Amino acid sequence: MPLFSSRRPFAYASLLALTLSASQSLLAQTSFLTLPGEYALELDADSSQWLSVGENTGIRVINSAGDSTSSWSRNAEFLDSRYIPTSSGTQQIFASFDSSQNRVLLYSLDSEQQFQQDLVSSPVDFPVEGLCLHLDGAQRLHLFLLSELFEAHQYLLRPVSGEQWQMLPVRTLPTGPDSEYCAVDDLSATLFVSESSQTLWAYPTDPEAEVERTLIDAAAPFGNLGDGPLGLATAHGHLYALSIDGPTVHQYAKRDGQFRYLMQHHHSLATANMQSAQSLTLSDTGEAQTLSLYDEEHRRFTLLKVPTPESIAAPESLAEVAPIVETSPMPQRGDAADDPALWIHPSTPRQSLIVGTNKRQGLFVYDLEGNELQRLDTGRLNNVDIRYGVSWQGRTVDVAVASNRDLNTLSMFAIDRETRQLTLVADIPTTLQNIYGMCLYQDATKGLYAFANDEDGSFLQLALDMSSSTWTGSVVRRFSVASQPEGCVANDSTGQLFLGEEDVGIWTLSAAANAPTNLQAVAKIGGVLHDDIEGLALYEGANSTLLIASSQGNNSYVVMDSIAPYPVLASFRIGMNLDPGLMIDGASETDGLEVSSANLGGAYSAGLLIVQDGRNVLPEQAQNFKVVPWRDVQSLFPILRP
Repeated sequence: MPLFSSRRPFAYASLLALTLSASQSLLAQTSFLTLPGEYALELDADSSQWLSVGENTGIRVINSAGDSTSSWSRNAEFLDSRYIPTSSGTQQIFASFDSSQNRVLLYSLDSEQQFQQDLVSSPVDFPVEGLCLHLDGAQRLHLFLLSELFEAHQYLLRPVSGEQWQMLPVRTLPTGPDSEYCAVDDLSATLFVSESSQTLWAYPTDPEAEVERTLIDAAAPFGNLGDGPLGLATAHGHLYALSIDGPTVHQYAKRDGQFRYLMQHHHSLATANMQSAQSLTLSDTGEAQTLSLYDEEHRRFTLLKVPTPESIAAPESLAEVAPIVETSPMPQRGDAADDPALWIHPSTPRQSLIVGTNKRQGLFVYDLEGNELQRLDTGRLNNVDIRYGVSWQGRTVDVAVASNRDLNTLSMFAIDRETRQLTLVADIPTTLQNIYGMCLYQDATKGLYAFANDEDGSFLQLALDMSSSTWTGSVVRRFSVASQPEGCVANDSTGQLFLGEEDVGIWTLSAAANAPTNLQAVAKIGGVLHDDIEGLALYEGANSTLLIASSQGNNSYVVMDSIAPYPVLASFRIGMNLDPGLMIDGASETDGLEVSSANLGGAYSAGLLIVQDGRNVLPEQAQNFKVVPWRDVQSLFPILRP
């Protein structure tokens, strides 16, 4: 019996002709298929079973005889799928949308091709126009929902107890009007969205990536897409886009870092007698791929079978560690959190404090669990650093110093060792016009110095005097870099200062007040270092001291030896922690960071790393700070172990 015999209600009729464009080098065969729905996906290589999805027909598995062998009665639309890893191999999982109840449907098929209902979500509170799945490099499943309100909502689909899944909001991306179709290329981690009859755009899928979009193509006469893009599909690093003229299926592949139009691989269906087509579904079952285009006028599918393209190489990914703590969000949205410092309690390490700047408001103090303990509204503070052992009001206190952009001063705070409270003691004036970054240095004689810099590249070194009730500072040295600096850190043991010039690299010079100001290069932008160079910190290990830098341009952290020639020892990112009870996102666009080798107990027995998170997602919230046990970094890179 022929496949989908014409004697059955669901007919399959092969076209005699092959549809080829004049310049096309590879054959693409077309045929017809009638199924009870508007979306179709081939389930096996010999086309003996299909998955059909329709608003009025539900979700069905159709066999080669045209019979429905399994069904789920839902007013469903849209269809996408991914193969996900399981303990026994892989499993194909599908996503659709119940338009009558505004719910996401996640489902799979067992060995008998019977439906497994994995997720029926709570009602979505916006009108949905499109849906697509994404499997990221860590094999986590994501879902994108296009809204009529010009947004793409990203969710993380997380398996929980049994066979069920959880749908967690991650972030929202702005889209253009009439954005109805989407698809994700997993290899390049790219979300494609088509604005009907207008343009085709690309967005990065990484939740920690900058929210930006890139134009891929446009309707004629400005691009290759005729009357404009509609349905989209991806496979093996290639993108297929449907335009109604013809209709025509256009193909793109990533070349030299960009998705480029493949003129020789576009497929005109002008001879297929199609009246209309909007949706595009791709089945990848082996040597060939089947593109399914639903013809609403004829109520049938046109199937375009094309050779499976050679996969593009997946980009190299950096190793990831996960935070185990995050601080409470800042009270303001936008760019607020900037630089953290760590105060170590003299007798009870778990009572140590995270001190972080809010460059819109002041200084925030947290415990090691991330809970806010104190807030000092002292103005726009940018960078902060801490040193120990100062006499003030008849008792020994510690000191935190921050650059104050409202006053162009250094704001100095006393840290009470018993109460753990911070108190503003003084604002030390500077001659800087736009004070920016700062760090502290304590020499062998316990003399305390502050290095403060300006957006124009100027540096001041001030000697801080805390011998009386009034704390003061005086300039002892000046030097500069050619462009904007910010982060810096001093090694009190060796008297070496490291400083970052954001778009250039890292420099070093002596921190001594009477030393020459000749700068020596540590590392330049390029390779593992991506501008901006932001936070700098030192990890003082038993046998060596490590320099850690925030490589803001690619959301990574670079570890170098602090001794010349400063070899790079490690480069990593901070990713999601999806452990139950935590659910913490990664870190991105990091400004300041702090690291310590102090044994703070428990997970922090080898110290910790604190970083500012420029995009706080899962869900979207104001910026905050993330905390990573240093032992987790060491476990990734044995070279960093003592």
